[in-house]
Amino acid sequence: MLLTGLIIYIATACKMVIVLHIVRFGFLMSWEECMLKIETRSQKSKFRTVFFCILYSTFCILSIAACKRHEEEKAVIAPSEVVIRINDREITHEEFQDIFKRLYLEGESATEAKEEDIRELKKALVNQLIEEELIQEEANKLVLKVDEKELSKELENIKKEYSGEVFESTIVNRYGSMDKWREEIRKKLLIKKVVDEVISAKISVKEDEARKYYKEHSADYNVKEQIRARMIVVKTEEDANQARERLKKGEDFAKVAQEVSLSPEGRKGGDLGFFGRGDMPKEFEDVVFSLPVGQISDVVKTVYGYHIFRVEEKRAAKSQTFHEVKKGIMDKLKREKSDVEFQEWMNKLKQKAQVEVKGELL
Repeated sequence: MLLTGLIIYIATACKMVIVLHIVRFGFLMSWEECMLKIETRSQKSKFRTVFFCILYSTFCILSIAACKRHEEEKAVIAPSEVVIRINDREITHEEFQDIFKRLYLEGESATEAKEEDIRELKKALVNQLIEEELIQEEANKLVLKVDEKELSKELENIKKEYSGEVFESTIVNRYGSMDKWREEIRKKLLIKKVVDEVISAKISVKEDEARKYYKEHSADYNVKEQIRARMIVVKTEEDANQARERLKKGEDFAKVAQEVSLSPEGRKGGDLGFFGRGDMPKEFEDVVFSLPVGQISDVVKTVYGYHIFRVEEKRAAKSQTFHEVKKGIMDKLKREKSDVEFQEWMNKLKQKAQVEVKGELL
């Protein structure tokens, strides 16, 4: 159950962040959100992103635990005391702490963390809150809103891939209620809408720019050998052997994966998509890259469970043409231009704003 909960929790949170491509504009992310950022900016497998985010979350948990001790040593700030003012918006210490905990979770044990790390986490959160508030003020000026239809569509996109009970309990534990989560998603959608209106819609990239980039980075488009595989992962060796017996008798791999696999991909028939060498844990690669297409692997034991693989397709190494990668390059260049434009725009908003942060908070 621990593995199931962990994988579903990570995937659930990451799905939410698909909406929030604004993370590239510098907003602080929770540890689940970091996974999506990594996944969407590279072709690395889902497994490596999960591993990275687990490590990232561990750091954040340790930082929170140490932060508690750090706060005890400093002057106590009353929960109702205003610690941040952004124009007419006031944020109390209690509200700040609630957001901090929601982003990073709470550690159950006290461990050491560097004071500068604690300060950096808090500074990043303060900056996020300031930027979000200023963007929401711009939304009001532009008369932009997220209607119920838009919100419901996004919520359904998030929820439809995951178990209802596990999903709802995770959300309630994190946000306190489904209603609070809905409003958080509404806020993120509104921020995205403002950024699209003010920044993204005004940025363009010419084909000549993309061709120039392609020539200067041609080595980046030499694609290594890739494999598309399916995977079943279960908790015990007995479960794995039972699943493999079903496969040997001719049952469809995708169907069995949907029924027994613990990973999020299980709901999609265990499909891992395409990946190359170095994208997966070595114990997985050693198996799948040696398998012929269509053959079922033996049971593979790892620290994550017991796995069964089947290779669906293989692609030989090749150099991608400009036309194959044109859209990706133009999207990348547009993102880079948007980053610069956003920072300039945000700096102007901050210069005009009345912002106060209580020194003791940091």
